[in-house]
Amino acid sequence: ERQGVGIPVPVASLETGTIRDRGAMDDKDMQLAKVVELFTKFSKDGMVPTASLQRILCSCVPLSETDVARLVEAMDTQKSGKVPLQHFISWMFRNFEDQIEEWKTDAELENFTSTLPEGLQKLGLSFVDPDKFTDHGFGLIGAGLPATLKTLALAFEFSWTECKISKDGFGKLVAGLPKGLSSLDLSIHNDELGDEALKLLAEVMPPTMSRVVLHFKDNDSFSDTGLCALISSLPSSLTELSLNFDANGQLSDATLTTLAIWLRDTGKALQKLQFIGNSSPKITENGLHDLCSALPKMKQLRLEFQSSDAADLPGQFITKQEEFVVFVPH
Repeated sequence: ERQGVGIPVPVASLETGTIRDRGAMDDKDMQLAKVVELFTKFSKDGMVPTASLQRILCSCVPLSETDVARLVEAMDTQKSGKVPLQHFISWMFRNFEDQIEEWKTDAELENFTSTLPEGLQKLGLSFVDPDKFTDHGFGLIGAGLPATLKTLALAFEFSWTECKISKDGFGKLVAGLPKGLSSLDLSIHNDELGDEALKLLAEVMPPTMSRVVLHFKDNDSFSDTGLCALISSLPSSLTELSLNFDANGQLSDATLTTLAIWLRDTGKALQKLQFIGNSSPKITENGLHDLCSALPKMKQLRLEFQSSDAADLPGQFITKQEEFVVFVPH
């Protein structure tokens, strides 16, 4: 559940525009009360004329007139010259994560640290088409991650040909992972990151994590070299691991054998495992057998790999109905 920024709100009546006294109000309370009264004056049937809304916003939010005009235009989805009051209220009381997810440029990311509440322990951000982000912007995010974080989820859905993030930017991002992190969910759609990026993540892998979810779907640049380094860096405290490298044709038995070794030597506490790599023709029955024979007793299992010579292998290792193991013929 997302954590919002607390804003003291005086008890007000939109019907009458009056403020019910609950003791002395500070300046922020008085400003909010004034906004309520302005909306009461100009709204009718839950609608506010765009011209009135623009005047109100220009007087009470730190935006230029151009930005205010653009915002009001976006809220007037019906192009009727009126904005539903509820649309404005939803925008006004967005939490900090909603605000950050709207950012599209490095310049906006300059405000990353100052936008986060102090003592933050949980952060989840999903950026859609952040194609103007560069390595510098990723560095701003990494540098701004609070040391108090315990749970972090970051998703970057770049367009196919527009991503400007290199291994250097990725390295700056993961360098900021707090040492005390217990849950990491990282999803990046970027087909240009290579093994060096995974090695950089391996070097800074927080040692006390219980949950790791890494989705690099549609990236064909990773090979066994990077994946083996990443898997070997996973901490013994892990109870849940999800790896999605679908659409990667470089994986071979070496990656599965490395995971099998980690499971036998380090990952004995693992209770949930998902590994998806449906597009590699290099995986054989030997690698699949190494991995499956190393699996501990689990609460949840999902394996999907491509292999032409192991069609009957899953049945040898599935022990519970909820387990899901598929080796897709190629």
